[in-house]
Amino acid sequence: MAARRPRRVPPLRRAALAGLLLVSSWPPAAAQSAEQTCTLPVSPPPDQTRVVFLLDTSGSMVGQGDSVANIFAAVQGAILRGMRATTAPGTVEIDTFDRGPRQRASFLWPAERAEFERTVNGLEANGANTWLYRSMEALFGRLSPRAQVATTVYVVTDGRDNDPGGATIQSALDAFDLSRGPFDKLYYVALGTAVPQSVKQAFARTTFAQAIELPVGQAPDFTAVTLTPGLVTVGPTGSFPYRRPAGTTLELESGRIGDAAVTIRNSRGAGERVDLDIQGTVPAGSVGYMCAQLPDARQNVLLRFDQDTPRRPGSAAPLPPTLGSLVLLNPKLDRVLSRGEQAVLHYRAVGGPVTVEVAAEPPELGARLPDQTVSLLEGERVDLTVTDRSLAGGQEAAPTLRLNDRTPMRVPSFVGEIRRPFPWWWLLLLLLPLLCLLFLLGRARRTFVPYALSVNRALVVFLHDRQGRRRRAVLRRDQTDIGAVFREERLRGLVLERYRPEPEEEVVLDNSDMSSIRDYAGQRLRRAARLLAQPDTLRLHKHGREEGDFLQLQETLALGQLYVFTDYTPPRVRQRPAPPPPEPPIDVIVSLLDGPRMQELELPLDDVDLADVFGNEDLRGLVVRREPGLLRLRALRPEMRLRHISREFYPGEALPLAVMLDLRAGDPGNGTRAYQVRIRDKASLDRYRR
Repeated sequence: MAARRPRRVPPLRRAALAGLLLVSSWPPAAAQSAEQTCTLPVSPPPDQTRVVFLLDTSGSMVGQGDSVANIFAAVQGAILRGMRATTAPGTVEIDTFDRGPRQRASFLWPAERAEFERTVNGLEANGANTWLYRSMEALFGRLSPRAQVATTVYVVTDGRDNDPGGATIQSALDAFDLSRGPFDKLYYVALGTAVPQSVKQAFARTTFAQAIELPVGQAPDFTAVTLTPGLVTVGPTGSFPYRRPAGTTLELESGRIGDAAVTIRNSRGAGERVDLDIQGTVPAGSVGYMCAQLPDARQNVLLRFDQDTPRRPGSAAPLPPTLGSLVLLNPKLDRVLSRGEQAVLHYRAVGGPVTVEVAAEPPELGARLPDQTVSLLEGERVDLTVTDRSLAGGQEAAPTLRLNDRTPMRVPSFVGEIRRPFPWWWLLLLLLPLLCLLFLLGRARRTFVPYALSVNRALVVFLHDRQGRRRRAVLRRDQTDIGAVFREERLRGLVLERYRPEPEEEVVLDNSDMSSIRDYAGQRLRRAARLLAQPDTLRLHKHGREEGDFLQLQETLALGQLYVFTDYTPPRVRQRPAPPPPEPPIDVIVSLLDGPRMQELELPLDDVDLADVFGNEDLRGLVVRREPGLLRLRALRPEMRLRHISREFYPGEALPLAVMLDLRAGDPGNGTRAYQVRIRDKASLDRYRR
């Protein structure tokens, strides 16, 4: 077991020890040796934690598409409960994906717990695809390794990867393996579906990843030993939550932590917590190492002591966290409910922040909060909606809330009331004769709903309904709007034109021939009707023909032919927006201050080592790159430190513009030198000089 400040191990030896541990960290139970011992792989071990949730937000998580269950709300509650079980300092990150990576948010833990819980409660599962391996690869590619941080990644999904791209589970695992430390873990949690065989085979070849299958409708338990993070916090009494099954054996890395001798009291069998027997005092900030041999796997976890354990005599007891409560804002609400009726209770947080959950509800009474778990700061409000499901007359019932994960709070009781319905049946008997009369009048004056039209030789237009009735109107002008003439809004814009068709053979008038005179007069009197315009939502087709064979504009209507009205939806035209022009990399000027000396140079494109730019070998290993809109730190030697006030920058992060940064560089054996680096946008600098 490691003390608070163990001696430093050389890097080569540290890598060798890490490889030996990882080879034996998660093998199958059949391959484990009975003499396997618990050995700390790296010294000093991490004393901070980083938990990352990669959550599937496709529609199947809420019961859409090919879903197996509506599990999303239960997973949100499981994430909140899992994080409340640890107070280890560090960060927690929530990432979502569907058609690739979507939302990303990072929080300090436990300082920003309220913001984290509000973000989790506000997530929605409305995506269309499950591009799992691409999202895993993108997440693992940006996780930078940190020596003093133990990282645990949870991938939670209810589906299988359907990405047409080239990402695979092996490429995702390779990306995680490149950026992980010896205490980093990866869990793949399949909700109600079997883990693909390719994932099982890929995980079996690793020593840091584990796949877990859960039954349909069951949410993961992030406080269980099978999903334990890499770092847990030990309480002041020497115990911590660690749920484990029967057949488990626990072992410490050594018998001492700090100046105390430490053993495990309940080291075998099932249990909810682990109790330590401490002879002496473990100083606050000490880190230990515990190994758990499960019936079918092996789990290793770091133990962090945030307080002196046990507390030394005379030392001040740590202040308990300030937790609030709820006060009812509408106590005079009428709490008598009838079947199906609802009532809303308004609460406000007082005395500090508070988390609220519905702990229990009777079967006759339903209770619902805006989210499964609601986190409130002092002064914020929340509404509890109570619904009468099946309360009998005079029966009392009340739900129960749970505050801050442990404190029960009973809601005021509600009383059921059976309300007899008004005897409407006798009123119906009185109205029956009137209803019969109205029915007969309505049948005599039924609404005329046209479904077709026709035209006769005299250019008279007829509208027909399906009961055999028709209405008529004469085309008296060259252009006639059928909807306006018949006062039918549906036919507005349907325009027929009265015109004279060209004869096949033109008759020449001969006044001396009676037949010529008769044929010429008939030719002059010849008229026809053709379709001039039609509304966008309506088309005409001949009765007996398919609906797709529509009457075209300028086409002549056959006399006596029935033309049926058909609703029409024009095809939708999709237009893709033009892609934005690529943003060019910014022009950057870097200033290096070495005491009274200052060098100021403009950086070229691509990766550049500042030692080559300034001619100073102390800067060798400090590599930056110009990108659109920013300057990114690409590499940094392990002994280098690049800081701004209390903020330290790591490879892969963007550097701020127009800010003075402190740089510690040089050979550790010969001492380090302090420099100051200032990065400025060339365009803004030129404007300043003008």
